[in-house]
Amino acid sequence: MILSHFSTKVVTFFGSRFKAVRGVDLKRYRKELKLKQQELASKLGIERSLISKIESGKRVISKELEQKIIDVLNLDGGQASVEAKIDFLRIRFKTLDVRTVIEKLLHMDMNWFTHEPRGFYHYTETFSYSSIRIFRNPENVNMGIMLDLSGEGCRQLEEIFEEDNKRSWTEFFRSLYDDDIFGQGVLVDTKITRIDIALDELIVKGQENFDLYVLKEKMEQGLVDTTFKNFDFSGGFAYENKKMVNKGLSLYFGSRQSPLYFNFYQKDYELARKESVSVEEAREKYEIKNRYEIRLSDDKAFLFVEYFLSSGESLDWLVKEIINQSLTVFDIEEGAKVYCKAWYDVVNKLEGLKLSVQGEKPSIEKTLRWLSNYLAPSLKMIKEIDNLLGTNELMERIDLAELKEKHEEIIEMVCVDAKDLLFTTNQSNSVRSYMEQEFDLEENYPF
Repeated sequence: MILSHFSTKVVTFFGSRFKAVRGVDLKRYRKELKLKQQELASKLGIERSLISKIESGKRVISKELEQKIIDVLNLDGGQASVEAKIDFLRIRFKTLDVRTVIEKLLHMDMNWFTHEPRGFYHYTETFSYSSIRIFRNPENVNMGIMLDLSGEGCRQLEEIFEEDNKRSWTEFFRSLYDDDIFGQGVLVDTKITRIDIALDELIVKGQENFDLYVLKEKMEQGLVDTTFKNFDFSGGFAYENKKMVNKGLSLYFGSRQSPLYFNFYQKDYELARKESVSVEEAREKYEIKNRYEIRLSDDKAFLFVEYFLSSGESLDWLVKEIINQSLTVFDIEEGAKVYCKAWYDVVNKLEGLKLSVQGEKPSIEKTLRWLSNYLAPSLKMIKEIDNLLGTNELMERIDLAELKEKHEEIIEMVCVDAKDLLFTTNQSNSVRSYMEQEFDLEENYPF
């Protein structure tokens, strides 16, 4: 699927519960609302048989009926306008070539950056352009280069995108893997180690914002099903500038060390503290009520970007699905659990989308990338132990491993593709480049 141009900011209405109403959607809405087909048909003023045919896929919903469904079921409540944006990004490149990263990946001028002989995260030097920072340790190629973008850095890079023929995040992420930016057929081990997505719930006149205290209370009442093993919160007041200031409520799901972590908090209170103004003034100036931060690191960050590139779905859609798969919030009505409408006016209930890599043909390059990023350090440790003890545990276990049918299929597909390239009539540099990239990684990029 070819991706449409993704703007740097996505504004969506999370109260709108659909892209387009389909038969499967109608069936799900009916069941969520505990309605029988006849009851729904009566509400819509149509025959029950038509409901049955629509839900089974035998009839398509007309535009007129779709609008009636939206109106009758209150699917478009217009609640909670939300702005989605990338708010933190960290990428590691196993190379010392800073110039290429700056000029060919960021599309910036090397002369714009200042150099300092100090760094962070065990790196020894820093190249910076305002909040866009690149760290390097010239003595350690395995550490390579780290591109570090705070929220401010992401906004500054978006300004560069805008000037660069309205380049998008999609094109930027694709260039990490698809572009031969380092030239000479060199494939640089690239690892996205962290990506944060921020959803800002905007204040819109006539619309009600979600109260995070409701979510806290439901967690305490056992009315939230969650995949997280940890939940915490903070709030209260702090004495600042000779007065007591409300810090606002913050909710934390998961651990900061885990690959998936949520932080939901009252952004209006944070902005008020930061600028030493009243909450009302902060709301009027920034028009933001709550922030929902999704932090993905290591394999989750990698999967998110891979799916973003391969699926064609928008940033907000993917993030909403991550939230929905992690948190299910309920109310109690007449002694039975029902979905919490206030919560789903913010994050609507979606179906069918999974945070996984789909629709991409297997390739040895992708497999090697996975190996390099997530397995290579452990494998190297076992190899070193084997060398010290004179054992052969690693290779013996590899030899004993049984390949599943999907593995055999990948081997066949990859080898056929390589063979086709090798014996093509166009025996050019591209063939040699492909073979170097696919089969000679160890020499150029040792683990």
